[in-house]
Amino acid sequence: MPMGAKKFSPAEKAAIIVASLGEDLAPQVFKSMARDEVGKIGRSLSNLGRLELGEIEEVLGEFLEILNSPKVKFLDAKSFVEKMSKKSGKGGDALVESFGHGDYTMQVFQRTRPEILYRVIELDHPQTLALILSHAPSPFAAALLKIFPESMRLTILIRMARLQEVDPLLIMDLDEHLIREIDKIGSSASQKIGGVKKVAEILNALNHEAPEILNKLSERDPSLTANIQQQMFTFTDLLKIEGKGIQEVVKAVKRETLILALRGASPALLNKFVGGMSGRSADMFREDLEALGAQKKSDVMNARTQLLDITSKLIASGKVQLTSDSNTFV
Repeated sequence: MPMGAKKFSPAEKAAIIVASLGEDLAPQVFKSMARDEVGKIGRSLSNLGRLELGEIEEVLGEFLEILNSPKVKFLDAKSFVEKMSKKSGKGGDALVESFGHGDYTMQVFQRTRPEILYRVIELDHPQTLALILSHAPSPFAAALLKIFPESMRLTILIRMARLQEVDPLLIMDLDEHLIREIDKIGSSASQKIGGVKKVAEILNALNHEAPEILNKLSERDPSLTANIQQQMFTFTDLLKIEGKGIQEVVKAVKRETLILALRGASPALLNKFVGGMSGRSADMFREDLEALGAQKKSDVMNARTQLLDITSKLIASGKVQLTSDSNTFV
């Protein structure tokens, strides 16, 4: 079963239509086009390869009505280009030569947002990522690069700096591939609502009620529950704060809120926060915590919610980093 015309870009569809006219008529069509149009369609034509009849019919069905050549079983685009060049003489050689010249401007950046494109390319090879970002408008590239983990950002930037000239055909092919992948997920022109991340944020806000809800949800859909839990930023995740990030949290949270939030916390978590204080402040903090006495559970949970909210904002701003096993927040 053919994959259908939807997998082809506009330039590829135009190239198929022109090729279907035959080696004699196609050059006349090209003569009526602007040079940049000839180059774009020509590059698509040179890159199409072998097409089955069903694919050709799908494309022609969008522009004409139906393919009226039952004898045709396939279209060998490369062979077509060669025959057209021979029949057109020197003019054909110049025409075919123009197919491979000129810079190609990637269109995918006009079709989507950085966070959507990231979902398509996040597992690609660093060299491919460098190629993509090198052709993106600077604001788009900056926003896209920011989504990647820090270690990957450095790798991409180094490879970008070392890039040399690249065949426009390769760029065009990459661009069309990305556009098709964006179209598959159907998110290029859509506003994302709901989703696992949103559910995780709501459950975070529910505090002590969240575990019971997750248990019930797990009974109905264990896989979905696991995805939600991976997106949740919980109280124990505070242990994942790296380096001096804990000092940023200590400075941003009111002292009384932090003391209340750490009431009943594990020794490891308490030591984590005390480690972000000066010697004198750490001693006073421990003394005040020990003197706090019994507190309402709801007050402690509310203090923890405030602590998590402030920490999440610091993470989003880049002032705080988490260990690599929590890439969602890096």
